[in-house]
Amino acid sequence: MNTRAGKREQTRHNILEAARKCFNAQGYDGASTREIAKTAGVAEGTVFSHFETKEDLLISSVGEHLADAIKKGLHTMDPEWCFVDKMMHIASFRFAQIALQPGLWRVILQQLVFTPRKGAVKELMRNSGLIEAMTRLIEDAQLDGELNPEIDPAAIHKTTMALFLFTIHEHVGTENYDCEDMCATLRELLEIQMKGIWLRQPELVG
Repeated sequence: MNTRAGKREQTRHNILEAARKCFNAQGYDGASTREIAKTAGVAEGTVFSHFETKEDLLISSVGEHLADAIKKGLHTMDPEWCFVDKMMHIASFRFAQIALQPGLWRVILQQLVFTPRKGAVKELMRNSGLIEAMTRLIEDAQLDGELNPEIDPAAIHKTTMALFLFTIHEHVGTENYDCEDMCATLRELLEIQMKGIWLRQPELVG
């Protein structure tokens, strides 16, 4: 990477870090692009040279955060672990991020999850690598006989995301952002789902 490209990439990184910090502290409406630029040490126009809108900035800041959690989870995962343990390992990195910046997650819920721009959530998950990573883990578990191969991997993926969002919503409501508590909530839900629906079903005996 040449010096000019490297400088631009560092500026982009600084803007994203500043955006996460401001969104976390002030919420979406309270965090102006002027304040984000000031925190990043750049002119406001520089922010818009990297991101077309404030919403694009939010999506990118969250997406890169999520991508980092997925990357760390995948690179430190034991391939011999069961499906639930693998999913929980990745989730633990994301929960740790949420615990450090709970205000940022409230912004995500308000701006992207419950009042989403068309396709924003799917775009975020796809660009972060989440959909690809989860689909691969699900398909591997189906090949290993751990999950019912007759269930569409997309259905398992959607259900897992629903349980993850439920976990966050429940903890946001009680303002309990303890990483271990969030992991315990999600693990219980995933294990119930595994036993009740996702396991390979034995053939019915007449």
